[in-house]
Amino acid sequence: MNLETLKSFLDIARLNSISKAAQKSHITQSALSQQLKSWETSLGTELLQRSNKGAQLTDVGEIAQKYATQICKLYEDMVTEIEQFKPAQYQQLSIYAIPEVCNYALPCTLFEVKNHFPFCNISLNEALSPHIEEHILLEEGDIGFISGPSSKSEINSYKVFSDQVMLVSSYSKPAPQEIKLEELPRYPLVGSTQLICVQRSLEQTLTENVKLNILYNLDSIEAVKLAAIKGHGAAFLPYMSIKKELYNKQLKPIHIRDLQVYNDIYMVKKHHQNCKRDTKQLVQYIEQTLIDTLC
Repeated sequence: MNLETLKSFLDIARLNSISKAAQKSHITQSALSQQLKSWETSLGTELLQRSNKGAQLTDVGEIAQKYATQICKLYEDMVTEIEQFKPAQYQQLSIYAIPEVCNYALPCTLFEVKNHFPFCNISLNEALSPHIEEHILLEEGDIGFISGPSSKSEINSYKVFSDQVMLVSSYSKPAPQEIKLEELPRYPLVGSTQLICVQRSLEQTLTENVKLNILYNLDSIEAVKLAAIKGHGAAFLPYMSIKKELYNKQLKPIHIRDLQVYNDIYMVKKHHQNCKRDTKQLVQYIEQTLIDTLC
């Protein structure tokens, strides 16, 4: 039994999955299972109940989880204190963000971070909200930016800003400046698979289910924007992604009476995340300057 086995055991307890914990540790599922079996044999009792639904802690497993958490925390505290005596090194930070934040909001913030911390190395990765939460849980990312709050108890999330999502159409095509909400199904739309906030707002506003006239769905906001500019149909798009096109009169907004759609962006971090002191410093700087440095 070693420290890595303890950490993998805690990952299994959090994720309810041996395979996901093995993936995080970059070992095979069978190798991790053998390590756990060897530990259970030395303790003389089972720590996990394995089934098709995943791995659940036994009563003894909960006791083991409590002490394993304390042991790993003491080790991390020791490493943190030792690192304070090491010479300064390159700071590392991994960020996952939904496409609109990744491509249109964060580049300016990261430019400021780089100016303030010239030796930092930051990776910015694009993903959808559920995948971002998985990356954060597996500690493959230090922080993430998702649409709406996280429902996972292991993740700490808080709202950092809101971006309006607007219905727009090609500037060169005739379109009304304002429509009623009940008129929306009349207009052909190019849909985005990424903007779940639109469907969420419609469900909260409408008393009955209304079927929108969606011609087709696209995976990329840039692809949806191009289709709207070409006049293929109207589209819901985040304001941060179309500021230039509105200014250059490539797109024009269509106001929908009685409907306001906002994409609430939440920053997410894992509770009790294992990260270095330098990484925490970068995260704190982003938290303090984010609103003033967004593109």
